[in-house]
Amino acid sequence: MTRSSDFRRVREQGRSHIGRLLVLGVLPAENESSFRVGFITTKRLGPAVVRNLVRRRLRSVLTELGEDLVPGHLIVTVARPAAATASRDALLKEWRWLARRAGILRSSVPSSPPPPCAGSSAA
Repeated sequence: MTRSSDFRRVREQGRSHIGRLLVLGVLPAENESSFRVGFITTKRLGPAVVRNLVRRRLRSVLTELGEDLVPGHLIVTVARPAAATASRDALLKEWRWLARRAGILRSSVPSSPPPPCAGSSAA
């Protein structure tokens, strides 16, 4: 997802699910046969190197979970400042937990929040 109008639509009409590292915005899309994903990494995360690292880790998470996602959704992932120091595994656990809460994971049964992981700072 690259168009600002899509990001705006998800923000205004979708539902947000907030975690310690990430915020997941989800909007059902009638005309979508698959899902579309966008990432927001603001300058609050740090310099471009850090923002790009977080984006690469999030793309890796989506590559792993992509088969388990329910099609027909627009998904926006916003990285919070704590994501800059979090490991890929911590991002994966939190993204999976938020996706379950949002009901977009095929095995969607909301569970308790993920415990703090090694590699992520306590905020």
